[in-house]
Order: sequence, then structure tokens, then C-alpha cells
Amino acid sequence: MLSLALHNHDEVDAMNRAAAIHGGQADVNPAEDMGFMYTRDLADPDGHMWAALWIDSAPTPPVAQN
Repeated sequence: MLSLALHNHDEVDAMNRAAAIHGGQADVNPAEDMGFMYTRDLADPDGHMWAALWIDSAPTPPVAQN
């Protein structure tokens, strides 16, 4: 499976719709929305699997050291 990082949820949804419109298969796995990451998997017309995803690029706080 190949993954493509996109700019936002809307672009992920648009890529998934485009796959179905152009002969592929949308949502070959359930969509995942973890808040900081959103992903939907699709297959192109040749059967290749793709993951369209968005990851929040906002910095995360440092992990506390014990």
C-alpha cells in the first residue's frame, strides 16, 4: 500500500470520491479519524491500494521525563 499525505480532511474525502468515480474502489477499509490523523483507503482501477491521509502538523508538547 502506498500512502499520500494531503492538506486536510476535505482533500482526503475528495481523493476517495475520485477513486470511485474513475473506476476504482472507495473505502476498501473503514475510514479512521483519530483527531490528529484522518485516513481513508482506496484502490485504483488496477487494484493498487492507496491510503489518503491527513496528519495534524501542529507541534505536540514534549513528553515529561522522570
